[in-house]
Amino acid sequence: MNLWPATTNLLARFKRLVQTFTDPMTEVYLLFFQATVPTFTSFNLLLQREQSSIFLLHDEMVKFVRKLCSKFMVPAALQCHEEPCEIAFKEKANHLPGRKLNIGFTTRAKLNKLLDEGDITPQQVDSFHEAVLCFLTSAVDYALKKLPLEEPLIKHAQFVDVRQRAESDSVERFPHLLPYHGPEEHDLLGEEFLNYQTMPMISLQDETEMESFWAEMATRKHKVTGAKEFERLAAVAKLVLVLPHANADADRVFSVVGLNKTKRRHSLALDGTRSSIMTIKMANLEPCFKWEPPSDIIKASKKATGQYNHADRS
Repeated sequence: MNLWPATTNLLARFKRLVQTFTDPMTEVYLLFFQATVPTFTSFNLLLQREQSSIFLLHDEMVKFVRKLCSKFMVPAALQCHEEPCEIAFKEKANHLPGRKLNIGFTTRAKLNKLLDEGDITPQQVDSFHEAVLCFLTSAVDYALKKLPLEEPLIKHAQFVDVRQRAESDSVERFPHLLPYHGPEEHDLLGEEFLNYQTMPMISLQDETEMESFWAEMATRKHKVTGAKEFERLAAVAKLVLVLPHANADADRVFSVVGLNKTKRRHSLALDGTRSSIMTIKMANLEPCFKWEPPSDIIKASKKATGQYNHADRS
């Protein structure tokens, strides 16, 4: 008898599940999420990148917000505004009618089929369209509140990308990052920036890392004077590149800590073994079995092993 209340609750939950999964609109909603989630996951891939990507962040944030808006807004309302914060996405006059909402081809086909076969009513279709509109507008509203779209540093960090240097503003946009204060230094920095903008186009592959590019730029010397051509500009670029574009690296650190501090190894000292393990893990993200020690280390290890065995036998 004591189990009866629990059994009753279980049966009630089972009935709700049966009712939900037998409702034809459930499949429509799931298909809509299947068509919409890639918009979020593709942007999330940028935030999960290990390479420095702060110079890509602003443009990708703008594309993300505009892509969400394009799913429920008339194109004319987006064409007249470049900045996401200027888009009047809450104005009903800018919304597409329900039948034109971008909900995915499969979702639309399934919705029309259910309506034609009489499995759902026009009122259910209207309710679905209202729910879709509410979801998308809420997503845009949340993105505009949380994403740092107005951050000047992120907005103008694209000068680091050599492929976007022509559209970049002066590096004077970063007064708090510049390691130079005198007017002469600022003039020299401006000259380096102009030379960088007007230099011949460099052939780069898409996967080229900007860290490697600026490391090479820092060593380039003038053919006549022998002085470094981009000494100051490269220093500023490196300061921008070390800025994190997301908190994924910090999350990875906590994950590594959780994998190494277990119930059986709960007393690892923070300033001892645990610190050493974390240093090794974060310095080399590849599995240990893929690491190939240099020949000099192997030779020294064999020599040390021989000396140890000789001392042990004696």
